[in-house]
Amino acid sequence: MRNAAVEVKNLTKIFKLPHEKYSTVKQHFVNFLNPRSFEKFKALDNISFEIGEGEFFGIIGSNGSGKSTLLKILAQIYQPTIGAVKIKGSLSPFIELGVGFNPELTARENIFLNAAILGLSKKETEDKFDEIIDFAELREFVDQKLKNFSSGMQVRLGFSIAIQAQTDILLVDEVLAVGDSNFQQKCFDTFYKLKKAGKTIVFVSHDLASIEDFCDRVLVLKNGKIKFLGEPNKAILEYMKLMTEAENSSQKQDPDEKGEVEIHNLVTTDFDNAKKEVFKFDEDIKVSFDCYSKINKPLNFGVSIHRSDGVYCFGANTIIDKIDPEKGSSKVAITFKNPALLEGSYYLVAAVFGETDKKILSFKDHEASFRILGHAKGQGVSFIEHEWEVK
Repeated sequence: MRNAAVEVKNLTKIFKLPHEKYSTVKQHFVNFLNPRSFEKFKALDNISFEIGEGEFFGIIGSNGSGKSTLLKILAQIYQPTIGAVKIKGSLSPFIELGVGFNPELTARENIFLNAAILGLSKKETEDKFDEIIDFAELREFVDQKLKNFSSGMQVRLGFSIAIQAQTDILLVDEVLAVGDSNFQQKCFDTFYKLKKAGKTIVFVSHDLASIEDFCDRVLVLKNGKIKFLGEPNKAILEYMKLMTEAENSSQKQDPDEKGEVEIHNLVTTDFDNAKKEVFKFDEDIKVSFDCYSKINKPLNFGVSIHRSDGVYCFGANTIIDKIDPEKGSSKVAITFKNPALLEGSYYLVAAVFGETDKKILSFKDHEASFRILGHAKGQGVSFIEHEWEVK
């Protein structure tokens, strides 16, 4: 077990939102004796967790779930209403990059100004100056005033300065979305180095691929509460379920769409439809399930294969394959032909969709699993025929 770098205990944050908004001095003066009424908004609701030293910790959730509020409390920008946060070591927030920039100063002058805010001495900044300006790809603009920079250029400069701060804990909020693909790759490389160096990093992002690549554990927030905390692939699956539920609830349904859709009897079978859970390498795998529906419209179906550690191996659905199922309850079967899956354990995810795969009506995860036995050599998920040539 790692020692805790961050401890969050029973954390609640409540904001007071005024019903009346006064934007002028006159409005404040006229309404001086009329007390304003407020509505309380609970952005975070009694959450507790720990982040270990050297851990790359992800936070995901829909807009308004409490991610940025949590990050700003960790950065001590906000104070909790209830509960406590303990931070072990120095901390650098990559939240509002470029805070403290002066638009009337040049990029060169702002580098020294911003670096001083982050705690770097003038000598340290001079030693790192070329590295900062080259990383930001702004050398030809170094003596231009910042007010002439695009917002993207300013954030790139802010990021390039911020990564020079020698702190124990870094708070990162969507900064990998900055710049073109080449600059983003440099950001990725930087975070790989920081992770290798044992820095504790708290990473908020909507980029699920980055979350899965970088993070050791991931926290999923919904309406200020913890919905899941654990392995990245499982967290992403939970997040996708939440997003699907939210999208489905926001879409209007006509009377024919009201009702229930249920998946039952998800199994892997042989070709006599007998349940089978162990297959040889390259052997066909048949998957079947029953769908009970009260919806008076055609449905679509999908099945995906995942390795036991959550790695997504392959998925297919009737929309992609241009199959047009008829209305009503269905017996569904799909055969994966000669799947070159390497030896190991796998599980299935089955889903029923409406007209598009964005609207999931029913979902079964981990209900059926199977094992591949075989002698194919290799690493990863699947076996690919290959030929060596060494000279």
